[in-house]
Amino acid sequence: MYFYSVFFLKCRKAMKKALAILLLLSVIALPSAFCQNEKTSLDNRNSVRIGWGDMIYESAVFRPSLNGAWTNPDILPADYIHDETFDFGYTGHLFAEYQYRLTKVTSIGLQADLEGIFWKEGAFDRYHNLASPTEKIRNWDLDLLLTARFTYFERPWVRIYSGLGFGVLLAFDNQGGFGAAPAFNLNWIGMEVGKGPWGGTLEVGSLNALANKLTIYQAFSRILSFSVYYKW
Repeated sequence: MYFYSVFFLKCRKAMKKALAILLLLSVIALPSAFCQNEKTSLDNRNSVRIGWGDMIYESAVFRPSLNGAWTNPDILPADYIHDETFDFGYTGHLFAEYQYRLTKVTSIGLQADLEGIFWKEGAFDRYHNLASPTEKIRNWDLDLLLTARFTYFERPWVRIYSGLGFGVLLAFDNQGGFGAAPAFNLNWIGMEVGKGPWGGTLEVGSLNALANKLTIYQAFSRILSFSVYYKW
């Protein structure tokens, strides 16, 4: 129950932050955009972008285990051993995408998203001293997606769009573990700001990957993401 409270609280805060940023960008960019009378151009059909997104779901699920530093350790057996996971680290979602614009509304592309989750494992005695060598775990998740984007508002300096992606997640770690699962991404709303070949984007969405109801790799992950693009 605690996990779900923490997870949804983090999601709600991220959503509020993302929507506030999008609203601020809209207030800044849209007035000047409406003053432009230039027509949409399809001269630059190709685009690539690289970006970073949050790991709210992963940081809520992959957390340190209960700390075995007891108040009265002397009452425990002398051979007491407690296994713990600790020192967690998260890379965030690092992603890259290529898109080709078919029409003024529709674009299609390919996206790769990589995230890393790192932690340590060790056994502790009743006084919370390490009783075994520390093992470093390195876990990686790679999403490979076919993507589509639908632009429903466009002016020379700003574009607003939504999109989706379908593909596969490949999970692997430094212990020889490997797993795979269907993956899908829902880009609820995105804003692209820039005129010319360079610009940036802000997106609110959710990246998901699950093999079954018990094996969930990502759920409402990458809620907020930023990227920089180049078009030609």
